[in-house]
Amino acid sequence: MSDITRDDLKTILMFGLHISKVDNNFDVWEKKILKRFADAIKMSEGEREAIAGEKVSLSKGLDALSSDTARNLLIKTLCAVSYADGVTRPEEVDFIEKVFARAGGTIMVLPRDEWGIYEKELFEELASLQR
Repeated sequence: MSDITRDDLKTILMFGLHISKVDNNFDVWEKKILKRFADAIKMSEGEREAIAGEKVSLSKGLDALSSDTARNLLIKTLCAVSYADGVTRPEEVDFIEKVFARAGGTIMVLPRDEWGIYEKELFEELASLQR
């Protein structure tokens, strides 16, 4: 997991913030995951505020990710955030499918009813970065 940079993590968090708002339903469960993510990577308040105001460009964001590992973590993050409230809305699925199609590589996604596992995996991977 060491091939994920801090800039990768910020980009992934920015995408996570975007998907949480794509359905116009930024709920407490999505906020909780995003806060845990920001805490796990030790983001300052200034960094959090800067990311909150940025717009997501699918092509620029994916091009900015430095590795397949980072792209895989992005997909897991998007799935975890979209499934945080137990429901994945069509707008969220559409966005994930666009990211998945553009990301290419060898990324595999579980069936939607199994996306709850991604939250656990996401934070295990983030914890491994801190070691």
